[in-house]
Amino acid sequence: MMNKFSNSMICNGSRLASFLLFAGLAYTTVAQAPPPIPYVTGDVQLESNDLRENLHELSLKGSELKSISPVSGGQVETADFVRELYQMEWRDGDPIDVYVIRPKGVHRPPVAIYLYGYPVDDARFRNDTFCKLVTEGGVAVIGFVPALTGQRYHDVPMKTWFVSELHDSIVKTVHDVQMLVTYAAGRDDLDASRVAIFGQGAGATIAGLAATVDPRITAVDLMDPWGDWPAWFAESKLVPQAERADFQKPEYLSVLAPLDPVQWLPKLHGRPVKVDDVLYETGTPADAKAKIEAALPNSAQLIRYKSPDEFQENALKDGKLVTWIREQLTHRPVLASAKEATIGTLPMN
Repeated sequence: MMNKFSNSMICNGSRLASFLLFAGLAYTTVAQAPPPIPYVTGDVQLESNDLRENLHELSLKGSELKSISPVSGGQVETADFVRELYQMEWRDGDPIDVYVIRPKGVHRPPVAIYLYGYPVDDARFRNDTFCKLVTEGGVAVIGFVPALTGQRYHDVPMKTWFVSELHDSIVKTVHDVQMLVTYAAGRDDLDASRVAIFGQGAGATIAGLAATVDPRITAVDLMDPWGDWPAWFAESKLVPQAERADFQKPEYLSVLAPLDPVQWLPKLHGRPVKVDDVLYETGTPADAKAKIEAALPNSAQLIRYKSPDEFQENALKDGKLVTWIREQLTHRPVLASAKEATIGTLPMN
C-alpha cells in the first residue's frame, strides 16, 4: 500500500521534477553512499518527548527535547569532501537521517544547513556532485528533510501528510533546525559561530522562521518560500483539489497566520537575506509571491527568474545558486546589496 508521500510523488511527477531542478542538480544513484539507516528499535529507549515539545512556540522555550546519541550510518570519503550519515532522535517515533558533509583539508569550516521542502527526499545529500558543489570554498553542510517528508513519513494514517498537519510540520522542523545548530556547536571540527541556512519551498518558510528565533543563524537564503496562506491554499498546485476546501476554513488558516512569511520576514531586517523567486514555479501562486516579496526588509536581496532558461543560466550554471551563502560564511563581500536584482519579470496579477 502506498502512503500519502508516495501518492503525491506519483500524482505530482512534473512538479517533483521541477523541485529537483531547483536543487541545482538532477541527482543520480551514488553506489558508494550508505543506505538510509534502519529505524532503531528495541534496546534504545526514549522518554516520551511528545509531552515535552511546545508546538505553540517557534523557539525551544517550553520544550525539553533531548537528543539520544546519534547512530552512525557510515562515512564516504572522496578527494573533495567527507560525507557522514547519522540517525538522530529527540522526538518519539521520529528518527531523522542527518547528513554532515565536510570539505577536505579545511579546519573547522563554517556551516550551512540545507533544507529542501515537501515532497522531495534526501537523495541529493547522497549525490557526490552535489556534495562537492556545496562544500567548495570551505563550507560544511548539514542536510535533512522536514517532518512528514521522505524517510520521516511513516506510522501515520493515510489521510495525514505534510500539508494536512502543516502547522505542526513547520514548527517541529523549526525545532529540528535549532537542535542541529546546537549539535554543530558541540562538534570540535565545525565552526558553529558561522551558521547560515538555505531553504526551498516549505523548507524556505521553515528556514526563515528558524532564523527569526535563533540568532546563531547569521545569514538566510530562501527560494520560493510558501506563504500568504489564504492565497496559497486557494491556488497552489501542490494542494489536492479534493482537500482544498478544508484547508481554506478560518479555523485552519488562523493557526498558520504566525507562520506566514508576510508576518515574519520583516523581523530579519539587519541580517543578510536573499530570496530567489522562480516566477514560473507553481507551488506558490503569483499573488502569494507578490505579497511575500513586498514583505522583504529593505536590506534583503531579491532575484527573480522568469523562465527555466534564465534559471539555468543565472542560478544553476557553474553552481551560482550556492555562491551567495558561501560568501556570507567566508566573509567575502556580496556585490548586489539592493533590495531587488531582477533577472527577468513576469506580471504578478
